[in-house]
Amino acid sequence: MKKLALAFIALISASAMSAQTTPADRDTTTIDFGKTQVIILSTPTNDSLSSDSVNITPPDFKSELTHWAGLDLGVNFLLNSDNKTTLAQNDEWLELDQARSLSWRINFYEEKIRIIKDYVGITTGLGLSWNSYTFNNNVNLNVTSDSTFGVIDSLPEYSKNKLRATYLHLPVMLEFNTSRNPDKSFHLAAGVVGGWKIGSIHKQEFELDGQNYKVRVKDNFNLSPLTLDLTARVGYKNFTVWATYGLTPLFKDNKGPEVFPVSLGITLIPFG
Repeated sequence: MKKLALAFIALISASAMSAQTTPADRDTTTIDFGKTQVIILSTPTNDSLSSDSVNITPPDFKSELTHWAGLDLGVNFLLNSDNKTTLAQNDEWLELDQARSLSWRINFYEEKIRIIKDYVGITTGLGLSWNSYTFNNNVNLNVTSDSTFGVIDSLPEYSKNKLRATYLHLPVMLEFNTSRNPDKSFHLAAGVVGGWKIGSIHKQEFELDGQNYKVRVKDNFNLSPLTLDLTARVGYKNFTVWATYGLTPLFKDNKGPEVFPVSLGITLIPFG
């Protein structure tokens, strides 16, 4: 009778083993009754599961919450030393056609140093800008080693007449986000942008005596080789408006009109 009871216990234990996890997944207790062996299995609990199977790593939205990289489009303005668009009498040749004085910017690299998660951080990066200054008047541009100046002519009638400067930019901005969810976040960044002029060109197109002419002149035009701008970028989700205000003049000291460049624009395509 005793052997029959032990055999029955062993049969129940074997059935439990086949219906549940293997002994390797559980704690086991073995009891020997002579030639009979009974194995008792413990039921696994959630506490015995690996921590890796229950911990969920939250998504990292650092790039989506950094607002520098992208394709920017803006409009260029020139201000005098009193922060007005009115130019001195001798500098009126520099009046701009605003609709054609555009700033195209490709900000191709960005990095952010987190201060308070993604709510507050320091943003930097690299970018290229092409700033065009299209003359409103029929201007013939003159350049010497000591001065850059324009003379308003009646002929020829220019269909295109602009000075374009290309810069490599490096920003340092303090950036704020209202949420760690990029689909719900307002963002604001403010700081400075340093620039290095890597090229400049004067382009003219006109018709004379039935012939079309295109003139391209590459020169430094006495433009400031290094620039420093105040900047601000503000927006919601992927939409960003931005502005820059030149702390350095467009031309070198005493080698051209004392004007300071200002640009206003939007981000057309964010890269984050």
